[in-house]
Amino acid sequence: MTGPNPSPPPHPWPPDHRQLLDSLNIGFALMDLDDQILEVNETLVRMAGWSREAVVGQKASRFYGPEEYEHLRRIGFSRRKEAFFQFESFLLTADGSRVPVLFNSSINKDAQGQPVSFSILITDIRAQKAAQAELESANQALSTGRDTLAREKGLLEAILFGIGDCVTVFDQERNILLCNPQGREIRSGRRTPLLPLVGGLEREIEIEVRGEARRFLGRVEAVKDPRGQVYAFAEILKEVTHQVRLAEKERELTHIRREIRRRDLGREIVGVGRAMSRVFELILRCAEVDATILLLGETGVGKELVARAIHTQSSRKERPFVAVNCGALPEALLESELFGHVKGAFTGAISDQAGLFREAQGGVLFLDEIGDLGPPLQIKLLRALQEKEVRPVGGGRAQAVDVRVMAATNRDLLELVHQGRFRSDLYYRIAVIPVEVPPLRVRPEDIGPLVEHFLAKHGRTGKPRPALDRSAWRLLRAYDWPGNVRELENSIEHALALVRGPEITAADLPIQMTRPPAVGRGAEFRFAGSTRSPAGEKEVIRAALERHQGHRGKTARALGISRSTLWRKMTMLGLTG
Repeated sequence: MTGPNPSPPPHPWPPDHRQLLDSLNIGFALMDLDDQILEVNETLVRMAGWSREAVVGQKASRFYGPEEYEHLRRIGFSRRKEAFFQFESFLLTADGSRVPVLFNSSINKDAQGQPVSFSILITDIRAQKAAQAELESANQALSTGRDTLAREKGLLEAILFGIGDCVTVFDQERNILLCNPQGREIRSGRRTPLLPLVGGLEREIEIEVRGEARRFLGRVEAVKDPRGQVYAFAEILKEVTHQVRLAEKERELTHIRREIRRRDLGREIVGVGRAMSRVFELILRCAEVDATILLLGETGVGKELVARAIHTQSSRKERPFVAVNCGALPEALLESELFGHVKGAFTGAISDQAGLFREAQGGVLFLDEIGDLGPPLQIKLLRALQEKEVRPVGGGRAQAVDVRVMAATNRDLLELVHQGRFRSDLYYRIAVIPVEVPPLRVRPEDIGPLVEHFLAKHGRTGKPRPALDRSAWRLLRAYDWPGNVRELENSIEHALALVRGPEITAADLPIQMTRPPAVGRGAEFRFAGSTRSPAGEKEVIRAALERHQGHRGKTARALGISRSTLWRKMTMLGLTG
Protein backbone atom coordinates (compact mmCIF):
# COMPACT_ATOMS: atom_id res chain seq x y z
CA MET A 1 0.00 0.00 0.00
CA THR A 2 1.37 3.40 -0.90
CA GLY A 3 1.33 6.53 1.25
CA PRO A 4 -1.83 8.55 1.96
CA ASN A 5 -3.69 10.15 -0.89
CA PRO A 6 -2.53 13.82 -0.87
CA SER A 7 -5.90 15.30 -1.85
CA PRO A 8 -8.93 13.10 -1.09
CA PRO A 9 -12.10 13.95 -2.97
CA PRO A 10 -14.64 16.20 -1.26
CA HIS A 11 -17.36 14.65 0.89
CA PRO A 12 -20.26 13.48 -1.30
CA TRP A 13 -22.68 14.37 1.53
CA PRO A 14 -23.61 17.69 3.08
CA PRO A 15 -22.05 18.18 6.56
CA ASP A 16 -25.28 17.37 8.40
CA HIS A 17 -25.63 14.07 6.51
CA ARG A 18 -22.03 13.18 7.32
CA GLN A 19 -22.56 13.95 11.00
CA LEU A 20 -25.47 11.53 11.09
CA LEU A 21 -23.44 8.76 9.42
CA ASP A 22 -20.48 9.36 11.75
CA SER A 23 -22.83 8.82 14.71
CA LEU A 24 -23.39 5.18 13.67
CA ASN A 25 -21.37 2.63 15.65
CA ILE A 26 -21.13 0.33 12.64
CA GLY A 27 -18.90 0.99 9.67
CA PHE A 28 -20.14 2.59 6.43
CA ALA A 29 -18.48 2.89 3.01
CA LEU A 30 -19.62 4.23 -0.37
CA MET A 31 -17.98 2.68 -3.46
CA ASP A 32 -18.45 3.18 -7.19
CA LEU A 33 -18.85 0.33 -9.70
CA ASP A 34 -15.07 0.25 -10.28
CA ASP A 35 -14.55 -0.50 -6.57
CA GLN A 36 -13.13 2.95 -5.84
CA ILE A 37 -13.82 4.04 -2.27
CA LEU A 38 -15.75 7.34 -2.40
CA GLU A 39 -16.38 7.89 1.30
CA VAL A 40 -16.19 6.22 4.74
CA ASN A 41 -17.55 7.11 8.15
CA GLU A 42 -15.47 7.59 11.32
CA THR A 43 -16.49 4.22 12.78
CA LEU A 44 -14.97 2.35 9.83
CA VAL A 45 -11.80 4.46 10.10
CA ARG A 46 -11.44 3.46 13.77
CA MET A 47 -12.28 -0.18 13.03
CA ALA A 48 -9.63 -0.53 10.29
CA GLY A 49 -6.98 1.75 11.76
CA TRP A 50 -6.41 3.55 8.45
CA SER A 51 -6.76 7.31 8.16
CA ARG A 52 -9.53 8.63 5.96
CA GLU A 53 -6.94 10.19 3.64
CA ALA A 54 -5.31 6.78 3.13
CA VAL A 55 -8.61 5.14 2.16
CA VAL A 56 -10.83 7.59 0.23
CA GLY A 57 -10.01 7.66 -3.46
CA GLN A 58 -8.22 4.29 -3.36
CA LYS A 59 -9.30 1.06 -5.05
CA ALA A 60 -10.53 -1.65 -2.68
CA SER A 61 -8.02 -4.02 -4.32
CA ARG A 62 -5.15 -2.18 -2.54
CA PHE A 63 -6.34 -3.60 0.79
CA TYR A 64 -6.58 -7.29 -0.21
CA GLY A 65 -4.46 -9.94 -1.87
CA PRO A 66 -5.25 -10.79 -5.53
CA GLU A 67 -7.17 -14.00 -4.78
CA GLU A 68 -9.05 -12.51 -1.84
CA TYR A 69 -10.03 -9.43 -3.82
CA GLU A 70 -11.16 -11.50 -6.81
CA HIS A 71 -13.38 -13.57 -4.50
CA LEU A 72 -15.04 -10.43 -3.08
CA ARG A 73 -15.38 -8.94 -6.56
CA ARG A 74 -17.16 -12.08 -7.85
CA ILE A 75 -19.66 -11.89 -4.98
CA GLY A 76 -20.48 -8.24 -5.73
CA PHE A 77 -20.64 -8.74 -9.51
CA SER A 78 -22.86 -11.83 -9.34
CA ARG A 79 -25.39 -10.08 -7.10
CA ARG A 80 -25.60 -6.63 -8.73
CA LYS A 81 -29.18 -7.27 -9.75
CA GLU A 82 -30.20 -7.68 -6.11
CA ALA A 83 -31.24 -4.52 -4.27
CA PHE A 84 -29.64 -5.84 -1.05
CA PHE A 85 -27.27 -8.68 -0.22
CA GLN A 86 -25.25 -9.87 2.77
CA PHE A 87 -22.13 -11.97 3.19
CA GLU A 88 -19.31 -12.64 5.67
CA SER A 89 -15.69 -11.81 4.98
CA PHE A 90 -12.89 -9.94 6.74
CA LEU A 91 -11.49 -6.43 6.98
CA LEU A 92 -7.73 -5.89 6.63
CA THR A 93 -6.54 -3.41 9.28
CA ALA A 94 -3.56 -1.08 9.22
CA ASP A 95 -1.55 -3.39 11.53
CA GLY A 96 -2.07 -6.34 9.15
CA SER A 97 -4.67 -8.21 11.21
CA ARG A 98 -7.89 -9.53 9.76
CA VAL A 99 -11.16 -8.62 11.47
CA PRO A 100 -14.13 -10.90 10.66
CA VAL A 101 -17.02 -8.73 9.51
CA LEU A 102 -20.52 -8.94 8.07
CA PHE A 103 -21.01 -6.92 4.89
CA ASN A 104 -24.54 -5.59 4.16
CA SER A 105 -24.45 -4.15 0.64
CA SER A 106 -27.18 -2.19 -1.14
CA ILE A 107 -27.01 -0.95 -4.73
CA ASN A 108 -27.71 2.70 -5.54
CA LYS A 109 -29.32 3.33 -8.93
CA ASP A 110 -29.74 6.37 -11.16
CA ALA A 111 -32.97 7.75 -12.64
CA GLN A 112 -32.87 5.10 -15.40
CA GLY A 113 -32.56 2.28 -12.85
CA GLN A 114 -28.90 1.58 -13.65
CA PRO A 115 -26.46 0.75 -10.78
CA VAL A 116 -24.09 3.62 -9.98
CA SER A 117 -22.61 2.82 -6.57
CA PHE A 118 -22.69 0.56 -3.52
CA SER A 119 -23.59 1.52 0.08
CA ILE A 120 -21.96 -0.95 2.47
CA LEU A 121 -22.63 -1.40 6.20
CA ILE A 122 -19.78 -3.26 7.96
CA THR A 123 -20.38 -5.00 11.32
CA ASP A 124 -17.57 -6.41 13.50
CA ILE A 125 -18.49 -10.06 14.31
CA ARG A 126 -15.39 -11.09 16.29
CA ALA A 127 -17.50 -11.76 19.39
CA GLN A 128 -19.87 -14.02 17.45
CA LYS A 129 -16.96 -15.92 15.87
CA ALA A 130 -15.35 -16.40 19.30
CA ALA A 131 -18.61 -17.78 20.71
CA GLN A 132 -18.90 -20.17 17.75
CA ALA A 133 -15.35 -21.38 18.29
CA GLU A 134 -16.07 -22.00 21.99
CA LEU A 135 -19.14 -24.05 21.12
CA GLU A 136 -17.16 -26.19 18.66
CA SER A 137 -14.42 -26.68 21.25
CA ALA A 138 -16.95 -27.75 23.87
CA ASN A 139 -18.57 -30.16 21.41
CA GLN A 140 -15.19 -31.70 20.60
CA ALA A 141 -14.43 -32.09 24.30
CA LEU A 142 -17.68 -33.99 24.77
CA SER A 143 -16.94 -36.22 21.76
CA THR A 144 -13.74 -37.50 23.47
CA GLY A 145 -16.08 -38.78 26.13
CA ARG A 146 -16.21 -38.74 29.87
CA ASP A 147 -17.02 -41.86 31.76
CA THR A 148 -20.11 -40.40 33.36
CA LEU A 149 -21.60 -39.39 29.98
CA ALA A 150 -20.30 -42.14 27.73
CA ARG A 151 -23.43 -44.33 27.96
CA GLU A 152 -25.78 -41.65 26.53
CA LYS A 153 -23.25 -39.53 24.67
CA GLY A 154 -25.34 -39.14 21.48
CA LEU A 155 -28.47 -38.08 23.36
CA LEU A 156 -26.59 -35.59 25.55
CA GLU A 157 -24.87 -34.06 22.53
CA ALA A 158 -28.22 -33.50 20.87
CA ILE A 159 -29.67 -31.91 24.01
CA LEU A 160 -26.69 -29.89 25.21
CA PHE A 161 -25.15 -28.72 21.95
CA GLY A 162 -27.57 -29.14 19.10
CA ILE A 163 -30.53 -27.08 20.28
CA GLY A 164 -29.20 -23.94 21.94
CA ASP A 165 -26.27 -21.92 23.22
CA CYS A 166 -27.17 -22.47 26.88
CA VAL A 167 -28.90 -25.75 27.80
CA THR A 168 -29.63 -26.56 31.43
CA VAL A 169 -31.62 -29.56 32.70
CA PHE A 170 -33.51 -29.23 36.01
CA ASP A 171 -35.34 -31.87 38.03
CA GLN A 172 -38.83 -31.39 39.41
CA GLU A 173 -37.39 -29.65 42.50
CA ARG A 174 -35.58 -27.06 40.32
CA ASN A 175 -32.14 -28.59 40.99
CA ILE A 176 -29.58 -28.54 38.15
CA LEU A 177 -28.93 -31.99 36.69
CA LEU A 178 -26.86 -31.01 33.64
CA CYS A 179 -25.54 -27.83 32.01
CA ASN A 180 -23.41 -27.51 28.90
CA PRO A 181 -20.04 -25.66 29.19
CA GLN A 182 -21.19 -22.60 27.32
CA GLY A 183 -24.29 -22.56 29.49
CA ARG A 184 -22.16 -22.48 32.65
CA GLU A 185 -20.37 -19.43 31.32
CA ILE A 186 -23.61 -17.72 30.38
CA ARG A 187 -25.30 -18.55 33.67
CA SER A 188 -22.26 -17.17 35.60
CA GLY A 189 -22.92 -19.26 38.70
CA ARG A 190 -26.72 -18.89 38.71
CA ARG A 191 -28.20 -22.14 40.06
CA THR A 192 -31.91 -21.40 39.66
CA PRO A 193 -33.95 -21.44 36.44
CA LEU A 194 -33.99 -18.23 34.41
CA LEU A 195 -37.43 -19.07 33.02
CA PRO A 196 -40.56 -20.54 34.70
CA LEU A 197 -40.37 -24.32 34.32
CA VAL A 198 -43.47 -24.72 32.19
CA GLY A 199 -43.29 -27.01 29.17
CA GLY A 200 -43.70 -25.13 25.88
CA LEU A 201 -42.96 -21.69 27.39
CA GLU A 202 -41.10 -19.25 25.09
CA ARG A 203 -39.77 -15.85 26.14
CA GLU A 204 -37.04 -13.38 25.21
CA ILE A 205 -34.84 -12.40 28.15
CA GLU A 206 -31.77 -10.28 28.85
CA ILE A 207 -28.86 -11.66 30.90
CA GLU A 208 -25.73 -9.88 32.07
CA VAL A 209 -22.67 -11.93 31.09
CA ARG A 210 -19.25 -10.64 32.19
CA GLY A 211 -20.70 -7.17 32.64
CA GLU A 212 -22.35 -7.12 29.20
CA ALA A 213 -26.11 -7.24 28.62
CA ARG A 214 -26.92 -10.02 26.13
CA ARG A 215 -30.26 -11.07 24.67
CA PHE A 216 -31.52 -14.68 24.50
CA LEU A 217 -34.57 -16.37 23.07
CA GLY A 218 -35.52 -18.92 25.71
CA ARG A 219 -37.85 -21.89 25.77
CA VAL A 220 -38.64 -24.73 28.17
CA GLU A 221 -39.09 -28.35 27.08
CA ALA A 222 -40.53 -31.02 29.35
CA VAL A 223 -38.40 -34.23 29.53
CA LYS A 224 -40.57 -37.35 29.82
CA ASP A 225 -39.89 -40.97 30.65
CA PRO A 226 -41.07 -43.86 28.41
CA ARG A 227 -44.45 -43.81 30.19
CA GLY A 228 -44.95 -40.12 29.31
CA GLN A 229 -44.36 -38.82 32.84
CA VAL A 230 -42.45 -35.54 33.19
CA TYR A 231 -39.35 -36.00 35.32
CA ALA A 232 -37.22 -33.01 34.24
CA PHE A 233 -37.20 -29.74 32.29
CA ALA A 234 -34.67 -28.50 29.73
CA GLU A 235 -34.17 -24.74 29.74
CA ILE A 236 -32.80 -23.78 26.32
CA LEU A 237 -31.41 -20.32 25.58
CA LYS A 238 -30.46 -19.29 22.04
CA GLU A 239 -28.43 -16.07 21.90
CA VAL A 240 -29.97 -13.40 19.66
CA THR A 241 -27.82 -10.47 20.77
CA HIS A 242 -26.33 -10.00 17.32
CA GLN A 243 -29.72 -10.16 15.59
CA VAL A 244 -31.26 -7.73 18.09
CA ARG A 245 -28.38 -5.28 17.70
CA LEU A 246 -28.49 -5.55 13.93
CA ALA A 247 -32.23 -4.87 14.01
CA GLU A 248 -31.58 -1.88 16.26
CA LYS A 249 -28.98 -0.58 13.82
CA GLU A 250 -31.36 -1.03 10.94
CA ARG A 251 -34.03 0.92 12.85
CA GLU A 252 -31.44 3.57 13.70
CA LEU A 253 -30.40 3.83 10.06
CA THR A 254 -34.05 4.03 8.99
CA HIS A 255 -34.56 6.84 11.51
CA ILE A 256 -31.50 8.68 10.17
CA ARG A 257 -32.71 8.32 6.60
CA ARG A 258 -36.15 9.55 7.64
CA GLU A 259 -34.63 12.59 9.38
CA ILE A 260 -32.62 13.42 6.26
CA ARG A 261 -35.75 13.12 4.13
CA ARG A 262 -37.69 15.21 6.66
CA ARG A 263 -35.15 18.02 6.22
CA ASP A 264 -35.56 17.72 2.47
CA LEU A 265 -39.32 18.18 2.94
CA GLY A 266 -38.67 21.66 4.30
CA ARG A 267 -37.66 22.70 0.78
CA GLU A 268 -41.02 21.52 -0.61
CA ILE A 269 -43.52 22.46 2.11
CA VAL A 270 -43.28 25.38 4.55
CA GLY A 271 -44.35 24.51 8.09
CA VAL A 272 -42.65 24.93 11.45
CA GLY A 273 -45.44 24.23 13.96
CA ARG A 274 -46.69 21.06 15.63
CA ALA A 275 -49.66 20.68 13.26
CA MET A 276 -47.43 20.50 10.17
CA SER A 277 -44.89 18.37 12.00
CA ARG A 278 -47.54 15.64 12.20
CA VAL A 279 -48.23 16.05 8.49
CA PHE A 280 -44.49 15.71 7.70
CA GLU A 281 -44.34 12.49 9.71
CA LEU A 282 -47.31 11.09 7.79
CA ILE A 283 -45.74 12.10 4.47
CA LEU A 284 -42.60 10.10 5.26
CA ARG A 285 -44.55 7.07 6.45
CA CYS A 286 -46.88 7.16 3.45
CA ALA A 287 -43.83 7.35 1.18
CA GLU A 288 -42.54 4.05 2.60
CA VAL A 289 -45.66 2.11 1.56
CA ASP A 290 -47.64 1.90 -1.66
CA ALA A 291 -51.16 2.21 -0.23
CA THR A 292 -53.90 4.50 -1.55
CA ILE A 293 -53.96 7.90 0.19
CA LEU A 294 -56.94 10.18 0.86
CA LEU A 295 -55.97 13.80 1.57
CA LEU A 296 -58.54 15.79 3.53
CA GLY A 297 -58.68 19.51 4.16
CA GLU A 298 -60.22 22.82 3.23
CA THR A 299 -59.70 24.49 -0.12
CA GLY A 300 -56.27 26.08 -0.41
CA VAL A 301 -54.45 24.16 2.35
CA GLY A 302 -52.05 22.50 -0.11
CA LYS A 303 -53.38 18.96 -0.50
CA GLU A 304 -51.81 18.51 -3.94
CA LEU A 305 -48.49 19.81 -2.57
CA VAL A 306 -48.61 17.12 0.14
CA ALA A 307 -49.44 14.46 -2.48
CA ARG A 308 -46.46 15.53 -4.59
CA ALA A 309 -44.21 15.42 -1.51
CA ILE A 310 -45.30 11.84 -0.77
CA HIS A 311 -44.56 10.95 -4.40
CA THR A 312 -41.09 12.56 -4.47
CA GLN A 313 -40.12 10.72 -1.26
CA SER A 314 -41.37 7.33 -2.50
CA SER A 315 -39.89 4.59 -4.66
CA ARG A 316 -42.06 5.81 -7.57
CA LYS A 317 -40.43 9.25 -7.61
CA GLU A 318 -38.81 8.72 -11.03
CA ARG A 319 -42.19 7.93 -12.58
CA PRO A 320 -44.97 10.42 -13.56
CA PHE A 321 -47.21 12.36 -11.18
CA VAL A 322 -50.44 13.03 -13.06
CA ALA A 323 -53.15 15.25 -11.52
CA VAL A 324 -56.75 15.81 -12.55
CA ASN A 325 -59.56 17.84 -10.95
CA CYS A 326 -62.64 15.61 -10.94
CA GLY A 327 -64.95 18.59 -10.48
CA ALA A 328 -63.60 20.62 -13.38
CA LEU A 329 -64.75 18.35 -16.25
CA PRO A 330 -68.14 17.00 -17.37
CA GLU A 331 -68.54 13.37 -16.40
CA ALA A 332 -68.49 12.02 -19.97
CA LEU A 333 -65.28 13.89 -20.73
CA LEU A 334 -63.74 12.91 -17.37
CA GLU A 335 -64.33 9.21 -18.10
CA SER A 336 -62.43 9.55 -21.38
CA GLU A 337 -59.68 11.55 -19.63
CA LEU A 338 -59.22 8.89 -16.95
CA PHE A 339 -59.58 5.65 -18.89
CA GLY A 340 -58.88 6.76 -22.47
CA HIS A 341 -60.93 5.98 -25.57
CA VAL A 342 -60.58 4.30 -28.91
CA LYS A 343 -61.00 5.97 -32.27
CA GLY A 344 -64.68 6.41 -33.15
CA ALA A 345 -65.93 5.79 -29.60
CA PHE A 346 -67.91 9.04 -29.77
CA THR A 347 -68.25 12.12 -31.94
CA GLY A 348 -64.90 13.85 -32.08
CA ALA A 349 -62.86 10.75 -31.12
CA ILE A 350 -60.62 10.94 -34.19
CA SER A 351 -57.81 8.86 -32.69
CA ASP A 352 -57.02 6.55 -29.78
CA GLN A 353 -56.24 8.20 -26.44
CA ALA A 354 -54.41 6.36 -23.68
CA GLY A 355 -56.02 8.14 -20.71
CA LEU A 356 -54.51 9.43 -17.47
CA PHE A 357 -54.31 6.01 -15.77
CA ARG A 358 -52.00 4.74 -18.49
CA GLU A 359 -50.18 8.08 -18.68
CA ALA A 360 -49.35 7.69 -14.97
CA GLN A 361 -48.07 4.11 -15.47
CA GLY A 362 -45.60 3.24 -12.70
CA GLY A 363 -46.26 6.54 -10.91
CA VAL A 364 -49.11 8.37 -9.21
CA LEU A 365 -52.56 9.48 -10.36
CA PHE A 366 -53.84 12.33 -8.16
CA LEU A 367 -57.64 12.69 -8.18
CA ASP A 368 -58.51 16.11 -6.76
CA GLU A 369 -62.07 16.82 -5.55
CA ILE A 370 -62.97 13.14 -5.77
CA GLY A 371 -66.20 13.85 -3.91
CA ASP A 372 -67.57 15.38 -7.14
CA LEU A 373 -67.51 12.05 -9.02
CA GLY A 374 -70.94 10.82 -10.14
CA PRO A 375 -72.17 7.25 -9.38
CA PRO A 376 -71.30 5.72 -12.81
CA LEU A 377 -67.70 6.93 -12.63
CA GLN A 378 -67.44 5.81 -9.00
CA ILE A 379 -68.22 2.24 -10.12
CA LYS A 380 -65.63 2.35 -12.92
CA LEU A 381 -62.98 3.84 -10.66
CA LEU A 382 -63.63 1.16 -8.02
CA ARG A 383 -63.23 -1.57 -10.64
CA ALA A 384 -59.96 -0.03 -11.86
CA LEU A 385 -58.58 0.07 -8.32
CA GLN A 386 -59.66 -3.50 -7.54
CA GLU A 387 -58.64 -5.14 -10.80
CA LYS A 388 -55.62 -2.88 -11.51
CA GLU A 389 -56.77 -2.53 -15.11
CA VAL A 390 -58.73 -0.02 -17.20
CA ARG A 391 -61.04 -0.37 -20.18
CA PRO A 392 -60.95 2.56 -22.66
CA VAL A 393 -64.29 4.08 -23.68
CA GLY A 394 -65.51 2.12 -26.70
CA GLY A 395 -62.76 -0.48 -26.23
CA GLY A 396 -63.32 -4.21 -25.87
CA ARG A 397 -60.15 -5.17 -24.03
CA ALA A 398 -58.98 -4.16 -20.55
CA GLN A 399 -55.38 -3.05 -20.11
CA ALA A 400 -53.32 -3.63 -16.96
CA VAL A 401 -51.99 -0.59 -15.11
CA ASP A 402 -49.55 -0.15 -12.22
CA VAL A 403 -50.59 3.15 -10.66
CA ARG A 404 -50.69 4.44 -7.10
CA VAL A 405 -53.84 6.50 -6.58
CA MET A 406 -53.98 9.50 -4.26
CA ALA A 407 -57.27 11.34 -3.86
CA ALA A 408 -58.20 14.63 -2.23
CA THR A 409 -61.40 16.36 -1.15
CA ASN A 410 -62.62 19.29 0.90
CA ARG A 411 -65.96 17.57 1.46
CA ASP A 412 -67.10 15.17 4.20
CA LEU A 413 -67.02 11.90 2.24
CA LEU A 414 -68.45 9.87 5.12
CA GLU A 415 -71.46 12.17 5.22
CA LEU A 416 -71.84 11.69 1.45
CA VAL A 417 -71.69 7.91 2.05
CA HIS A 418 -74.45 8.18 4.65
CA GLN A 419 -76.51 10.22 2.17
CA GLY A 420 -76.01 7.55 -0.50
CA ARG A 421 -74.14 9.96 -2.78
CA PHE A 422 -70.74 8.25 -2.50
CA ARG A 423 -70.10 4.51 -2.56
CA SER A 424 -68.92 3.10 0.77
CA ASP A 425 -66.77 0.43 -0.93
CA LEU A 426 -65.00 3.11 -2.97
CA TYR A 427 -64.52 5.24 0.13
CA TYR A 428 -62.77 2.44 2.02
CA ARG A 429 -60.71 1.61 -1.07
CA ILE A 430 -59.31 5.14 -1.41
CA ALA A 431 -59.11 5.97 2.33
CA VAL A 432 -56.58 3.28 3.23
CA ILE A 433 -54.44 6.04 4.79
CA PRO A 434 -56.31 9.31 5.42
CA VAL A 435 -54.09 12.39 5.83
CA GLU A 436 -55.69 15.60 7.09
CA VAL A 437 -53.94 18.84 6.15
CA PRO A 438 -54.77 21.51 8.79
CA PRO A 439 -56.15 24.94 7.82
CA LEU A 440 -53.92 27.98 8.17
CA ARG A 441 -56.00 29.49 11.00
CA VAL A 442 -54.94 26.67 13.38
CA ARG A 443 -51.23 27.09 12.63
CA PRO A 444 -50.55 30.84 12.93
CA GLU A 445 -46.88 30.11 13.63
CA ASP A 446 -46.50 29.21 9.94
CA ILE A 447 -47.70 32.59 8.64
CA GLY A 448 -44.30 34.30 9.05
CA PRO A 449 -42.26 31.61 7.23
CA LEU A 450 -44.93 31.38 4.51
CA VAL A 451 -44.86 35.15 3.97
CA GLU A 452 -41.06 35.10 3.61
CA HIS A 453 -41.34 32.18 1.19
CA PHE A 454 -43.92 33.97 -0.99
CA LEU A 455 -41.98 37.26 -0.90
CA ALA A 456 -38.96 35.41 -2.28
CA LYS A 457 -41.07 33.47 -4.79
CA HIS A 458 -42.96 36.46 -6.25
CA GLY A 459 -40.47 39.28 -5.64
CA ARG A 460 -39.26 41.20 -8.63
CA THR A 461 -35.94 40.02 -9.99
CA GLY A 462 -33.11 42.47 -9.43
CA LYS A 463 -35.05 44.66 -6.99
CA PRO A 464 -34.80 44.78 -3.19
CA ARG A 465 -37.40 42.66 -1.43
CA PRO A 466 -39.84 44.88 0.53
CA ALA A 467 -40.48 44.17 4.22
CA LEU A 468 -43.84 44.24 5.99
CA ASP A 469 -44.53 47.01 8.47
CA ARG A 470 -46.20 46.49 11.83
CA SER A 471 -49.75 47.21 10.60
CA ALA A 472 -49.43 44.63 7.81
CA TRP A 473 -48.11 41.97 10.17
CA ARG A 474 -50.93 42.66 12.64
CA LEU A 475 -53.52 42.29 9.92
CA LEU A 476 -51.98 39.08 8.55
CA ARG A 477 -51.95 37.48 12.01
CA ALA A 478 -55.49 38.60 12.89
CA TYR A 479 -57.11 37.46 9.64
CA ASP A 480 -58.98 34.12 9.57
CA TRP A 481 -57.66 33.01 6.13
CA PRO A 482 -60.76 31.29 4.76
CA GLY A 483 -58.80 30.61 1.57
CA ASN A 484 -55.86 29.21 3.60
CA VAL A 485 -52.32 29.13 2.16
CA ARG A 486 -53.53 29.82 -1.37
CA GLU A 487 -55.21 33.05 -0.20
CA LEU A 488 -52.07 34.07 1.71
CA GLU A 489 -49.95 33.58 -1.41
CA ASN A 490 -52.40 35.63 -3.49
CA SER A 491 -52.40 38.37 -0.84
CA ILE A 492 -48.60 38.65 -0.88
CA GLU A 493 -48.56 38.68 -4.68
CA HIS A 494 -51.24 41.42 -4.57
CA ALA A 495 -49.20 43.46 -2.07
CA LEU A 496 -46.03 43.15 -4.16
CA ALA A 497 -47.91 44.50 -7.16
CA LEU A 498 -49.20 47.55 -5.24
CA VAL A 499 -46.33 48.44 -2.92
CA ARG A 500 -44.54 51.67 -3.82
CA GLY A 501 -42.09 52.04 -0.97
CA PRO A 502 -39.62 49.87 0.91
CA GLU A 503 -42.37 48.45 3.16
CA ILE A 504 -45.68 46.70 2.58
CA THR A 505 -48.42 48.30 4.68
CA ALA A 506 -51.97 47.22 5.52
CA ALA A 507 -53.15 49.45 2.66
CA ASP A 508 -51.26 47.24 0.16
CA LEU A 509 -53.10 44.10 1.22
CA PRO A 510 -56.36 42.98 -0.44
CA ILE A 511 -59.45 44.98 0.50
CA GLN A 512 -61.34 41.94 1.84
CA MET A 513 -58.83 41.68 4.66
CA THR A 514 -59.84 45.07 6.03
CA ARG A 515 -63.48 45.20 4.95
CA PRO A 516 -66.01 42.51 5.83
CA PRO A 517 -68.81 41.71 3.36
CA ALA A 518 -71.36 44.55 3.10
CA VAL A 519 -74.46 42.89 4.57
CA GLY A 520 -76.10 45.96 6.07
CA ARG A 521 -75.59 48.36 8.92
CA GLY A 522 -74.59 46.90 12.25
CA ALA A 523 -73.48 43.65 10.59
CA GLU A 524 -71.19 41.37 12.52
CA PHE A 525 -67.66 40.98 11.19
CA ARG A 526 -67.71 37.69 9.30
CA PHE A 527 -65.25 35.92 7.06
CA ALA A 528 -66.10 32.60 5.34
CA GLY A 529 -69.21 32.32 7.49
CA SER A 530 -67.40 32.51 10.87
CA THR A 531 -67.78 35.37 13.35
CA ARG A 532 -64.68 37.41 14.10
CA SER A 533 -63.10 37.12 17.53
CA PRO A 534 -62.77 40.42 19.49
CA ALA A 535 -59.01 40.36 18.95
CA GLY A 536 -59.43 39.84 15.22
CA GLU A 537 -62.13 42.51 15.00
CA LYS A 538 -59.88 44.93 16.86
CA GLU A 539 -57.03 44.38 14.38
CA VAL A 540 -59.37 44.87 11.38
CA ILE A 541 -60.62 48.19 12.75
CA ARG A 542 -57.09 49.31 13.74
CA ALA A 543 -55.75 48.53 10.26
CA ALA A 544 -58.67 50.35 8.61
CA LEU A 545 -58.12 53.41 10.81
CA GLU A 546 -54.41 53.47 9.91
CA ARG A 547 -55.24 53.12 6.24
CA HIS A 548 -57.55 56.16 6.39
CA GLN A 549 -55.28 58.18 8.71
CA GLY A 550 -57.81 57.96 11.58
CA HIS A 551 -60.73 59.46 9.59
CA ARG A 552 -63.79 57.79 11.17
CA GLY A 553 -66.19 58.56 8.33
CA LYS A 554 -63.94 56.99 5.67
CA THR A 555 -63.11 54.09 7.99
CA ALA A 556 -66.81 53.39 8.68
CA ARG A 557 -67.65 53.47 4.97
CA ALA A 558 -64.74 51.13 4.18
CA LEU A 559 -65.94 48.70 6.86
CA GLY A 560 -69.58 48.88 5.72
CA ILE A 561 -70.89 50.16 9.10
CA SER A 562 -72.22 53.44 10.42
CA ARG A 563 -70.10 56.03 12.25
CA SER A 564 -72.04 55.33 15.47
CA THR A 565 -71.41 51.59 15.16
CA LEU A 566 -67.73 52.27 14.53
CA TRP A 567 -67.56 54.56 17.59
CA ARG A 568 -69.34 51.94 19.74
CA LYS A 569 -66.97 49.19 18.65
CA MET A 570 -63.89 51.39 19.17
CA THR A 571 -65.08 52.19 22.69
CA MET A 572 -65.80 48.52 23.44
CA LEU A 573 -62.43 47.40 22.09
CA GLY A 574 -60.41 50.20 23.70
CA LEU A 575 -59.36 51.86 20.45
CA THR A 576 -58.66 55.59 20.17
CA GLY A 577 -58.29 57.74 17.07
